[in-house]
Order: sequence, then structure tokens, then C-alpha cells
Amino acid sequence: MKMTRILTPLAVAVSAIVGAQQAVAGPSGYAPPMPTGPEPIYHAGTAVVRLGAGYVDPDESDGRLRNPDIFPEFAGTRFDVEDDTTWQWSAMFMPIDHFSVEYGYVGESDHDLEFRRFGVFRESDLRRDQLRLGSLERTSSTIMVNWFPVCPESWVQPYIGFGGVYTDFDNTTVREPVYLLLEDIADAAPGGNARVAVEDTWGWAGQIGVDVMFGRDSNWLANAAVQYHDVETTASLRYIVDGLDNQGDARQFVNTVRSDLDIDPWVFNLGIGYKF
Repeated sequence: MKMTRILTPLAVAVSAIVGAQQAVAGPSGYAPPMPTGPEPIYHAGTAVVRLGAGYVDPDESDGRLRNPDIFPEFAGTRFDVEDDTTWQWSAMFMPIDHFSVEYGYVGESDHDLEFRRFGVFRESDLRRDQLRLGSLERTSSTIMVNWFPVCPESWVQPYIGFGGVYTDFDNTTVREPVYLLLEDIADAAPGGNARVAVEDTWGWAGQIGVDVMFGRDSNWLANAAVQYHDVETTASLRYIVDGLDNQGDARQFVNTVRSDLDIDPWVFNLGIGYKF
């Protein structure tokens, strides 16, 4: 009788354990599903729009006078383009995982345009090393293909991009003190004006950047990127001079002093974005 009282609870306990194991294991041949990882954040079909500030830092002037023999008074002259801060935006789409196509726009920036080592200074009483001509306005548009090397589930997404850039320049009206100097030394017509025209140009561009989500479940993000724009163009200083035509009649001509100009700016972008 004692043995029965001891074995009965033991049998009940064993039956309960076996039943629990069968419930966990399920029917014969059943395997529980593997645990799933986090949802991908940057994947095929993802679109991102960014907006922020951009700092445009051109290369130190690398202008080279094309015809120093024709315009000896400008021998040794170099253009210098100063830096400026502006706004920028970009939009990208990922057709496949890890790769995106991006359009970017760097808004209008106003850069002080200066002459460096201006040749006429050495022949004048000024003997200065630089002269401010005016403000040079530019905008740029880029098309790039970006590579995102980390896993799509990461909420920190660094990237490297390469593509092309189109840079648009507006003409610059030369400041009056500069024109007065041209009257004295370069025979510019009294009371006239001068302009600096910089040709629009295509070049290549590269960038490295990172998107950081504000949270795994958030669509908002912070962005930082550094871009390099290859900008090789031509700058032309144009001013009016008095002269005679083939018949000996007085008329005015336009002198054009051309220089090759490599601006090659670094562009530092900082902003926020939204992921769709």
C-alpha cells in the first residue's frame, strides 16, 4: 500500500514531463521556426531625401594665363577663389541592396574672386599681392552611384560614391577700383566696365559619407558627407579699349585675357534626411 502511494505521484510527474516535451517538439517531423533578425533598413526599393548646409572650399588658385606674350602686363597673374557656405539637398534611390543612384544639388554660393601676383602691381606704386575683383556665383549638380558596404539591417550606413558634376558660373562685374587700375595700366577705355566670365563645365566627382538613423524604427536620419568636385574651366577678363579699325576710324574693342582655372572644390555637407 505504501509502495502504491509512492509510485502514483511519480508516474503522474513522469507523464507530465513527457507530455510537455511532446508539446514543445510538436508532431513527428516538426521543427520550430528559427528566430528572425531585425528588419532591413537600407534595402532594394529604399528612397532617401536629404537637406542641409554645404561648405564649399575651392582649391588655392591655379589659374594660368594663356597668352602672356600678348598681355605682358598680366604676366604671373593667378585667380584666387575664396570659400563660402550655402545650402544643399540630395535624393537617392536603391534599385538593389547595397547600391543607390543619387542626385545632389549644391545651392548658389558667392565666392570672393581675387587676382594673385597681379603682374601690373610690380610696375606700379601699389606693389600689392592681391586685388579683389568681385563676387563669383556658382551652383553645382551631381549624379553619383553610391556603395553601402554594411548589412542592410544596420542603422548606421556609411557609403562611398563616384560620378559626375556640372558646375554653373555667373559672370562677375569687376569692381570700380579695379577698372580704374585697368585704365591706368592696361589702356582700358575711360568710363567703361569690365567683367570676368567663367565657363560652365563638366567634371568627375567623388564622395564619402554616412547616414545615421535616429532610431531603428524611425524614418528620420542625420547625414554627413565630404565631396570632391573636379572643376577645370576657363576664366576670361574682358574690358573695353579704344582703337582704330581698318579704315582708320575710331572705335572700341574688347580685350579678352583668358586663363585656365582649376577650382576643384571640397564640399562638406551636413544635414538631416527622411527615408521612404
